[in-house]
Parts: sequence; structure tokens; C-alpha cells
Amino acid sequence: MGREKLMGKTLPALMLGVYVVFLSAVVVHHEPWADEAQAWLIARDSGLIELLAQRLRYEGHPALWYLVLFLPSKVLPYRAISVISVLLASLGVWVLLYRTSFPRWFRLLLPFSYFVFYQYAAIARSYVLLPGLFFLLASIYEGRHERVGLFVFLLCLLAYTSVYTALMAGCLLSLHALEFWRRWGTWSSQEKRRHGLAYAAFGVMALLLVAHLWQPEDSSFARGYHLSLSRFWRVGWQTLNAILTERALLSAIILGISLLWFWARGMLSLYVIPTLGVLFLFSAKYMNSWHEGIPFLWWATVMGLSLASRSSGRLPGKMETWLRGITTIACLVVLGFHLYWAAAVSLSDWRGSYSGGGAVARYIKEQKLEGKRIYATSFWTTAIQPYFRRNIFANHNVGHGAAYWLWALENGRMEDREQILRDAPELIVIGRPGDLRELPGYRFVGLFEGNLYWKDRIKEQNHFGVFRRKESSEPLP
Repeated sequence: MGREKLMGKTLPALMLGVYVVFLSAVVVHHEPWADEAQAWLIARDSGLIELLAQRLRYEGHPALWYLVLFLPSKVLPYRAISVISVLLASLGVWVLLYRTSFPRWFRLLLPFSYFVFYQYAAIARSYVLLPGLFFLLASIYEGRHERVGLFVFLLCLLAYTSVYTALMAGCLLSLHALEFWRRWGTWSSQEKRRHGLAYAAFGVMALLLVAHLWQPEDSSFARGYHLSLSRFWRVGWQTLNAILTERALLSAIILGISLLWFWARGMLSLYVIPTLGVLFLFSAKYMNSWHEGIPFLWWATVMGLSLASRSSGRLPGKMETWLRGITTIACLVVLGFHLYWAAAVSLSDWRGSYSGGGAVARYIKEQKLEGKRIYATSFWTTAIQPYFRRNIFANHNVGHGAAYWLWALENGRMEDREQILRDAPELIVIGRPGDLRELPGYRFVGLFEGNLYWKDRIKEQNHFGVFRRKESSEPLP
């Protein structure tokens, strides 16, 4: 008994230590890319009212991550964003290890899954907040009615992290309200008042969220909706397959086992309704690969809860025991794929370059070009800007003002290549140049490589082609 108690304390501490050390090692070699840079620049170059009332409407992201970065971005160097990400990711894993009732094997393996270890940890974006919030919800789920204020507060934080999790938060609150309504006669007047106030607070939060995220007419990103049932099924299945194993037949079997297990434990609606809501938004509005972590985290959260919950009595004891064993095997298969993806992507990031932004910034500083006219093309060159305290691109916001990219039809960035050549800046940085190696009147300085590593492959190339005016005496590197 003493040894069991000791192991119960030692193993979580050991795994948390391993997580922090391994994640820190990966982050030291990780170069933040344009999406990470954009959030930092918006927080750094915006006032608080401007941030909440104007900027986020073009981003489509709620405010929580930007508020986390607001003060650090104004006083700390850019690499602080990675430190903040590691701290928040580690806090989420601490909650998982010490505050949830998930089975021990599940708690010890989940921190090293692809999204918890890398995509929502090493990559410093708003999604780093999600594991901790999901695990905090799981830690109080059994007492969600007794602690309704805390439960709804966590839902509000979830809603202010991502539009996708805002929809999930609404689904979870609806399920909570339905449970409350079904037991209406059992609640005291004080409990009814507490629930009513909590629901009202969420409603106010939701209205504020809509107000500061309402897409402006001149937005240039993810406009319109795609309401098609066939698209929903296609995007939904592709997403579910991608988060489980990326092997269609195997993923289908594991999904079927999961649904049967959730039903047997009385948690089918808890899993299905929020998941369908997110998949609908993926299909109707916009999604990219990194969004897949949201339905994965929810699958993992509900799975952890269901494995730790009491029997619902829907299946005979022996059949439920058999199903638990099959479900455990299915979970181990999924986590096995995720452990492999996390290891593969970490090695890729360790050996290669995720973004060329830092290398280009170092070249500009080494060559003392900060005060020269520099032109840049495409959103991706935003990755260079945070290494300087001001906007360094003369063709962006007329060479002064904010350094972030504005997702507007008229965004203040002159991108016409012919006009750029006529203006003859000292340096031209081409984002994602492809095979471009020559510009009239310019020398090709070099290709500064960056690769968006995804699982066990390269998803996109984020190279920068740098060109310097020929009359310069600067030697080639």
C-alpha cells in the first residue's frame, strides 16, 4: 500500500518533469512562424480598446490569447512567446496528471500525444490554452452542478480561446441546462438562482464575443459559408480519421468502439454533440490541419471521463468488462500513433527550420540594413517582423505604424512586383518564392528555409527568397 501510494506521487512528478524537459528541448530549436508572429504583433502594436474592438474582427480569434500576450509583448523579446507557451502547456499537463481522475496509464501517455506535446505546446498559438481548459473541465465534471459558477467560468474561458471551442462551450452549456431542467423539481430555490445567474453570465459573454468578432465587410479571410451535407460528411470523416490513426478502416473501427463505449457509460451525447458542432463549423466556415486537435482533445477528455466513471448499467457486467478491454486497446492504438507523430515532428523541428523568419532577421541586423528600404511580399514575411521593435518593411503601412498583417481587402501592403522593382529598395524579401532566383537589377542573396512540419511529414514550405540591389557592395554570405 505504501509503495502504491509512493508510485502514485512519483510517477506523475517524473512524467511532468520529462514532459517539461523534452518540450523545452524542442522549443529551443523551434523558430516561430507567421501565425505565431501575427498574434504577438497584434498584442504588441495595439492598444487594449483597439485590440478588442477592431483588430480581432479581422483575425476571427477571441481575445484570451492576445490578452495573455498583451503585457509581455510590450516589454519582453519575441522569444518570450515560446516560454509562455511551454509554461501554459506544462500547467495543462499538471492539471491532467494531478487533478483528473483518468486512469493512470491514460494520464501518463496523453501528455506525449501529438497535439498535447507538440502542436498545442511547441507551437505558440492560442490553442496552447485548450488542453488545460479541457482537463480543468474534466476535473470538476462530476460536480458540475454543485460548482456551476466555476463550470460556466471555464466554459467562458473556453469560448474566449477559439471560435470552435466557443461553439463547443455553447453545446456543453446546453447539455448542462438540459440536465438541470430534467431535475428541476429537485433543486432548491437558491440552486435555481445560482444556475440562472451562471447561465445569464454566459449569455452576456456570448454577446460580447459576437460583438468583437463580427466579421467586417472588408475582411479578406475565410469569407462566406459552405452549407453542404456532402461537404460536412467529407470534412467530418477526414478530420476524425486524421485525429485517430490516418488509416481509414482502423479509424472507423476505433470510432465505432468509442461510440459504443460512450453509450455504455452514458456519455454519448457529451461526446457527439460538441464534436458535431465543431465539425459543422469546420465544414461551413474554415478549418486547417492544426484545428484537428480540438476534436482530438475532446475525444480524449470524454474517453478519460468514461474510463473513470461508474457503470451506467446499460450492459451486463461481463459484456461491459469485455468492452472496456477492447476500448483500452483502441485507446492504446490511437495513443501509439500520436506518440510516433509527436516524436517524428519533434525530431524534424530539432534538425530543420520551421521558419526562416529568424534567419532573415539576423541577416538584416548583421548587414546593418534596418534603416534601409526593405520591401516584402505575402503574409508569411510577418514571421520576420517581431524581431524588430517597429515595422521594417517600407511597403507595409507606408513604412511606419503597426507591423502585423491586416486581413482586409485594402491592407496597406503594396505587393505589385513591378512597382517594387521600380521603387528599387535596398532589399526585397519574397515569401514562398518557389523557383524564383532572379530579379532584374538584384542579386539573389539566398533561400532562407522554413518547413511547416506536420506529424511525420512536411505540410508546407515557408521559405524566404532574399534579394539585394546589385550596386550594393555587400558580400554574399
